[in-house]
Amino acid sequence: MKLKCKSYFILLFISCICIMIVVGSPLFADTEAKVDFEKQILPIFQNSCFSCHSASKVEGNGSVSKPKGGVQLDSVKGIKESLYGEVIVAAEPEDSLLYQRITLSENENGIMPPLGTGKPLTKPETDLIRKWIEEGANYGDWVGIQIQQTHQIDVIPHNPTVMPPITTLAFTNDGKYVVAGSQVGLQVYEWSTLSLKRTISVTPRNIHDLAFSPDNKWLAVGGGNPSVEGIVEILSWQEGVSHSILKGHLDSVMTVTWRDASSIASGSMDRNIILWNVSDGTEIRRLKGHSRGVSSLCFMQDKKLLISTGIDQNVRVWDVTTGELIRSMNNHTHTVHNLALRPNATSLPMIASVSDDRTVRLWQPTIGRMVKFARLNVVPLNLVWLNDGSKVVTSCIDGSVRMIDPDSVEITDEIVGIEGWAYSLNIHPTDSSIAIGGENGQIKRIIIK
Repeated sequence: MKLKCKSYFILLFISCICIMIVVGSPLFADTEAKVDFEKQILPIFQNSCFSCHSASKVEGNGSVSKPKGGVQLDSVKGIKESLYGEVIVAAEPEDSLLYQRITLSENENGIMPPLGTGKPLTKPETDLIRKWIEEGANYGDWVGIQIQQTHQIDVIPHNPTVMPPITTLAFTNDGKYVVAGSQVGLQVYEWSTLSLKRTISVTPRNIHDLAFSPDNKWLAVGGGNPSVEGIVEILSWQEGVSHSILKGHLDSVMTVTWRDASSIASGSMDRNIILWNVSDGTEIRRLKGHSRGVSSLCFMQDKKLLISTGIDQNVRVWDVTTGELIRSMNNHTHTVHNLALRPNATSLPMIASVSDDRTVRLWQPTIGRMVKFARLNVVPLNLVWLNDGSKVVTSCIDGSVRMIDPDSVEITDEIVGIEGWAYSLNIHPTDSSIAIGGENGQIKRIIIK
């Protein structure tokens, strides 16, 4: 009897030790523990991202290296300012461009790290990044690389090798000039020669959209500071001086569009749309309904209906007279960057939109119907219609321009544009030539035949 008891206690002791070992193993680690950025996420960034996505710096030979695609990942400040704050969207992994890129399949364009530069991230690594973003993308005490001003800055020439990207382009109504917006302010070019005529300083540090009033008297500048404030600045075009500043948004203004010569609508990353009285700077109406930031706006021809879209993938139709949300259309599966109304429509009004889901979609917003779509092999960033409405023109992340027949939704032409991402695109008001702009301050004039 005593022997049996002794054996029993020995077995019990061994069992307890085994349980302690198993429970203490990684397989049984606390799955609810918060992800530690510096210990778990930062090493992934260092091994797979920093070689291409670090801050601009002067090399030993005097050249300047810049972060690829304008995306900087080696500091919190750089991450938050890259690509309108969409690289990492706290609590929203599906809306975060970083997570979208690292989870693409190996044969898809745009996968990060790119093929040939490193191995794709493993599923445990992408799952860990997803969990960290879902938890709010907390960086802890890490702030990243802090660039200090030193005498070395003197070696950078007056016209630096690296220029900020052109984020928006707007033609004057007579087509004589095109205005480019970037972090250096506004640059005005004569269209026929693309010669720089003047530079205009503006209040917003980050500029996202430009729009001339119907009478060409005013130029609206949309921008602001991410997560701080959104700004719409109204400039007197002839003098190039500030007339008024419209403040009411709590995040960057991404899009502006005139309703008439005295009122304008603005859409912001704060999810709101505001209709403004430009004469006295007052807010006429605020439209709420988007669950994520608003990226693009356009009025229908009657100016009573406003179409909006954004990061929440929805295309929404509003009655601006009453502020009522009439309908939402949700066929897109990723962030929508831009939309435009088809000119000279002979039947129901039609708009086109472009998205990170690599599609150009055609809609009839007055009846709430998606008509058809074209699928591209790269992500389109912007679009316009030819003046006669016969083609949709898109600019893409590979810097090229693609033309799409809206009836057959076939790509009819592919034109070499610029190097890198082509963020901005606009069409001349009369001759159907187009302006394309993007990385490193590039602007190109393309004649459509």
